[in-house]
Amino acid sequence: MRWIGQHSEWTILTGFVPAALAIAVFEVLIDPELVSILVDDLGRGLESVSSFVRGLVLMSTVVACYVAVCLALLGYFSVRFARSALPAASKRAVAGAGIVSWIAFHAVLAGLASLDLRLFSIAYDSLVAIYERAGNPVAAAMTGDALGPGISRHLASILLPASAGVAAVCAGSCHAIAIVQEAKSGETKPAESVNRLLHGFMAMSGLLVASTLLLTLSFRLPAALYGTGEGAEARIAEYLGFANVLSLFWGAVFTLTLVAVYAPHGLALRSLSGMPLGQFLSRAFETGSSVKGLVQKTEVAVSTVAPLLAALAAYLV
Repeated sequence: MRWIGQHSEWTILTGFVPAALAIAVFEVLIDPELVSILVDDLGRGLESVSSFVRGLVLMSTVVACYVAVCLALLGYFSVRFARSALPAASKRAVAGAGIVSWIAFHAVLAGLASLDLRLFSIAYDSLVAIYERAGNPVAAAMTGDALGPGISRHLASILLPASAGVAAVCAGSCHAIAIVQEAKSGETKPAESVNRLLHGFMAMSGLLVASTLLLTLSFRLPAALYGTGEGAEARIAEYLGFANVLSLFWGAVFTLTLVAVYAPHGLALRSLSGMPLGQFLSRAFETGSSVKGLVQKTEVAVSTVAPLLAALAAYLV
């Protein structure tokens, strides 16, 4: 708790903890033979059909919109951070931590990809296997090199939004750190700091909801390759069950990521206020109207679990 109270700029790394935990759990609980059986099973009954092209066009449009949203949030958080009252040296330290974290994400991702982890095998390699077994032109279009050696269109559709999303998350973390450091120095009152933190929290929640929906669409895209022949409906339902489970998994991870990014900063503000947690939360939602305060509490509660709710909604469709 003392470390949180000091609020080192490296608290930005807490946002990566849920994903690391998810990878570790997968490695412990999922047997590699089950992964190979899953991939073989998903590869049965595939066809190369025109409806896949429509899905691919939709996927490309959503990726472009998602990257645009990430860049907009990156700009929003960056401007807010630049306008904060932090000393120049503190701004450089926090911004440097954000940039290093973003670069480290790509380095760690490349390293993990070379380890043939179970999570990557299920969430990525299984889709690659489906595209390959669908035959040309799908296999050539999705698994052939596009942006460079070893970077296919399918891989690019994952890396580009992931890179933009992590950049926005890092910028949001830097903004939250600045809010707490301003409160610690007395530049802003605790109530104002909490309000600003909540606005950033809900913006980040919206981003992670978009991330969940993008992944849901990506996982569902191969369903079009099962065609319309005999038994296709059962195969599509079976595949969508697999895709929905992956969406739920990432929805849960993104919800935990949201909490991991903002909980340390909320606790730091509570520590600065010197109030018990319950009293601090009550003060944070004092708006002059009990109804308005209840609405705000509901908004925050829904925003906290919104990525998981988005995955659940897709599961029910």
